[in-house]
Amino acid sequence: MAASVLRRPAACAAALVSVFAVIVAAPAGVAAPRPGVETSKGTLAIILAAEDRPAVSRPTLNRLEMDAWAKGVPLADALRTYAETVVRNNPALVAKLPDGPVSDPDITIDGIRYAELIDLQRVAESKKISFEEAIARYAWTPAINAVAARLRAEYSGDVADIAIVDGGRGVRIGFKNGIPAGVVELARKLPVEVRLFRDRGFSEAELQATLKVARDNVEGQGLAALIVARYDAEHGRVKLAVRPKTALRSDTERANLVSRLRPAPPRNAAIDVVVEVDERLGLAKYDGYLRGGGLLDGDHILCTNGFNLIKASTNEKGTLTARHCADKDQYFLYRNHSNYATDITTVSRWARAVDFDIARFSGGSMTYTRTFYYDLNKPRYVHDVGTSPVIGQPVCKFGRKTGATCDDIVDVNVDITDIIDNGKRYLGNIETDNMADHGDSGGPLYYGNRAWGLTSAGLDPVIGDTTTWFVAADRVNDAGGLGGSWNIWTCTTC
Repeated sequence: MAASVLRRPAACAAALVSVFAVIVAAPAGVAAPRPGVETSKGTLAIILAAEDRPAVSRPTLNRLEMDAWAKGVPLADALRTYAETVVRNNPALVAKLPDGPVSDPDITIDGIRYAELIDLQRVAESKKISFEEAIARYAWTPAINAVAARLRAEYSGDVADIAIVDGGRGVRIGFKNGIPAGVVELARKLPVEVRLFRDRGFSEAELQATLKVARDNVEGQGLAALIVARYDAEHGRVKLAVRPKTALRSDTERANLVSRLRPAPPRNAAIDVVVEVDERLGLAKYDGYLRGGGLLDGDHILCTNGFNLIKASTNEKGTLTARHCADKDQYFLYRNHSNYATDITTVSRWARAVDFDIARFSGGSMTYTRTFYYDLNKPRYVHDVGTSPVIGQPVCKFGRKTGATCDDIVDVNVDITDIIDNGKRYLGNIETDNMADHGDSGGPLYYGNRAWGLTSAGLDPVIGDTTTWFVAADRVNDAGGLGGSWNIWTCTTC
């Protein structure tokens, strides 16, 4: 794990405070854009300043930072020493772990899970900022998912977009029409600046419906080899990138194909649909190495498993990996990481999802657990499954090829149709920038102790794109997934 950057405690304290010191304002509209800069649809109606709510208190972290600076050691080292001391003084904290000990203390510091603090160290490394700044900017972010879930449940016909912006310092929430009653108080639960937009003219649900119609239209014409469909909820745009089945010999042929693929105007005129043809577009499935994050060795492919599963009605266990791994091999040899290697067992394919890149394997002679490897030889418990992912929030993944890496979510609900591969659909994906490579397929996407998804695929690097897709973990029990009887096995009491 990379060492934390040392800096003066006063500077860190300023960074911690600055996130929560935003002036209250309520402008009537959006300032005029600079030439060539695209602005959000709708009107900025309300800014909820971060200072207009209870201040975040992190006394233990502040003290540890001061101690670390005084001793000339990174904050990460001071945190680990503190955590080990807490567990040593209170062995009951680890004595009740149902599947045995894990590599890091399962404790909370100033309301932040220790597992999340470890992940924030990688966020800092990825963004080339200090560990202290990563805590200041991103430690609050798990709170947004409960707020997003409530907004999407209670105002499903009006929520247009939800995103973390300004490098973790703020949140943007947009609505189709006016801002519903009750939204302001809900938004006040977030400890950063929240900007509320009205009059977007479309909802998130309408964008998803428009995307489905447009994707089905392009699929049905039989002219595409690969389709990547996503929507831009800030600007009200559905975008389809298409690789044609046959080579295009001229600009005229390209223009004719775009014209044929362009679907009828959407029912909501506030939504734009854009179709782009790109012959370089290629899908690179991360065919790599099956506890979650363990090694799966097949006859034809090597993959990583993601998380373990449970069928509540029968207490039957299974494990989860990418469907495209299961397409290659019906059986895998499962191996733990080297420090935990006690046996090798065979697991067999039992079910493959129809619409998502997930598959269930079961059997074997080893005991299934609620833990997963978040890094090489480092397991931790799954406490819950993430829902309502939001653009701009940090996530991490583990895979055999590239190990543990972290980055921000850049898109949600991205649909892929790989028509050349027997028309298979990879729907409902979380998108990040460069986090994985060949060899990582099926591995866990997580943040702290929360399961977010499985590594699926990315755009072929030949086109210069660094996109990585992960099938969302909450799609496991969808009708197009493994059905409602199977869920990722979590330890809610750990």
